[in-house]
Amino acid sequence: MKKATGKKKSPPKVWIEIKQIKPVEATVLPVAAPAKKHRKEIVWVTSEASPYAKTGGLADVSASLPLALSEKGYKVSVMMPYYPKMMGEHNKNVKVCYQNLGIPFLGRTEWAQILEHKVNPNLTYYFIEYHRFFDRPALYDWRGIEYADNSERFIFFCRAAMQAIMALKLKPDILHANDWHAALCCVYLKSELYRYCHNFDKTSSVLTVHNIAYQGIFHKSHLYFTGLGWEYFTTSCLEFYDQINLLKGGIMTADFVTTVSPTHANEILSVEYGFALDAPLRERSASGRLRGIINGIDTEKWNPETDKLIPANYSVEDFAGKVICKEGLQKRFSLPLRPHSPVFGIVARLAHQKGLDVFIAAVEDMLMYDDVQFVTLASGEPVLEESFSRLAAKYPAKFAVHIGYDDKLAHLVESGSDFFVMPSRYEPCGLNQMYSMRYGTPPIVRATGGLEDTVINYDPKDFSRSTGFKLWDLNPRSLLNTMRWAASVYRLEPEGYRQVQTNGMKQDFSWKHTADLYEKLYDDAAKSV
Repeated sequence: MKKATGKKKSPPKVWIEIKQIKPVEATVLPVAAPAKKHRKEIVWVTSEASPYAKTGGLADVSASLPLALSEKGYKVSVMMPYYPKMMGEHNKNVKVCYQNLGIPFLGRTEWAQILEHKVNPNLTYYFIEYHRFFDRPALYDWRGIEYADNSERFIFFCRAAMQAIMALKLKPDILHANDWHAALCCVYLKSELYRYCHNFDKTSSVLTVHNIAYQGIFHKSHLYFTGLGWEYFTTSCLEFYDQINLLKGGIMTADFVTTVSPTHANEILSVEYGFALDAPLRERSASGRLRGIINGIDTEKWNPETDKLIPANYSVEDFAGKVICKEGLQKRFSLPLRPHSPVFGIVARLAHQKGLDVFIAAVEDMLMYDDVQFVTLASGEPVLEESFSRLAAKYPAKFAVHIGYDDKLAHLVESGSDFFVMPSRYEPCGLNQMYSMRYGTPPIVRATGGLEDTVINYDPKDFSRSTGFKLWDLNPRSLLNTMRWAASVYRLEPEGYRQVQTNGMKQDFSWKHTADLYEKLYDDAAKSV
C-alpha cells in the first residue's frame, strides 16, 4: 500500500478550440399573396343597348355601365332581344352560340336561338333571336301606338333570359334587371320555377328603374303568359288594382332596387312622383333596399377635344373651336350668322315628361322681342311636333327645328349652342345636361331628379362653382324668366358666363365613379343571399 505523498495533483489541461462560426443565412419564408377579391359574375338583362338598338337613355346605360364593370374585372353577360331590323351594320358582328333554346310559354315549348357578340374577354352581349316577337321596325310601338302584344313579347323575353342563363351554364352572382321589360326576371328568381336551379344558387337580384312612368301594366289574365300561379297575384308581388304590374313585381321581389339619381330616389317615394308605386317603394326604402346612383356618360364619345362629328375641336383652355361650331350650327339650321346672339339648343324626346309644352308656351315672347336663336332636334308626340314646326315657320330667323334624331346633329347642337334647355317635369337622371356641360354649353334645367343632382345654379356673387341655371316652378313665366336671366349673363357678365362654361367642362361624369357605387351595391346584395 502506497503512502500518500501529500502533493495535490493538477487537473488535466482542457484545450478548448474556439472556431469562427459562420452566420446562418435567414430562411426567407414565402409571403402568401393576398387573397384575390372575388370578382362577381353579372348578368345584365335589358330590352335595349347601344349601339344595337336604342330609344333612350337605357340603351346608353346598358352600353357604358357593363363595359365599365368589365374593365374592373367583372365577368358581365348582357341579355337582350335580337332586333334584326334595328341593328343595321351590327348584324354582321353577331354569331349563333346556342341553337334550339327551349322556352316554356303558353303551355308549350317555343324554340329560339342565342346569338353573341364578345366585346372584350369579360363582356359578352347575348341576343335572344325569336322573330315572331322581335323582328319589327321599332322596339315598342309603331308611330306612337304600342304593339298590342307587348306583354307577351317581354314576358317571353324574361323567361328566355332565365333559360339562356341555364343553357349557357352561367352562374351569376348578380342578376341585374332594367325597367319593366326585364323586371319579371326578379320574380322568376324567387319563384319555384328557378329558385332551386343550381345556376342560381348564389344569385342576388337588382332592379334598376330608369323611368317609373312605364310599368308594364296588363290585364290580370296575362298572368297565364308568365307560367306563374295565382299565388303571385298578390299585393306583395304582381297584383296592381286588379291588374298585373311587371315593374311592381320586380320592385317587391328584387334584393335591391335602384334608380338613377339620389334625388329621384327620394322623389319617387311621394305620391306626386311615384306613379302609384310610392307605397311599395316606401316599403323597400324603409328596409334599406332602395338606392339612387347617378348615371355617368361616355366621356370618350362626348369629348369636344377629340369629337370628329363637330366642325372644330376645342378645350377648356382654348374655346376658339366652339365659335366655329356655333357658326356651323347656324349654317346647318339655316339661321342668320349672328355670333353675338345667344343660341339655345334642345335635343329631346317630345313627351309630356320633358316639359316642352311649357317651353312652347314660354318661348314665343322671347322670339318676338329678344335677340336670340333656338335650334331643336326632337321627335315624339305629333301635337308637339306640329307646335315646334309652327314656330319654325313663323320665326325662320330665330327658331329652327329638325324632326327626328341624328347623332351627328346632336353633337353639333351640344357643341354649337350657348345654352341647353331641359325644363323636365321629372327627370330620373338625364344625360344631355352632362353632355352640355362637357361641351361648355351651360344647361337651363328644372331642379328635379338628376338635373338637381348634377347642375349647380348660377350665383352672381360667387360663380366659382356654378355650372348652369335652374328653375323650380315649372310654368311658362318661370321658364321665360330663367332663359332671359341666362341670356343677360351671356351678354352682360361675360366673366361669369365663361366661368360657368369652364366649371361645367371640368366636371367628372365618367362611369368610373358610378361603377364604384354599383360595386358596393353588388357586395351588399351578395350578402343578402
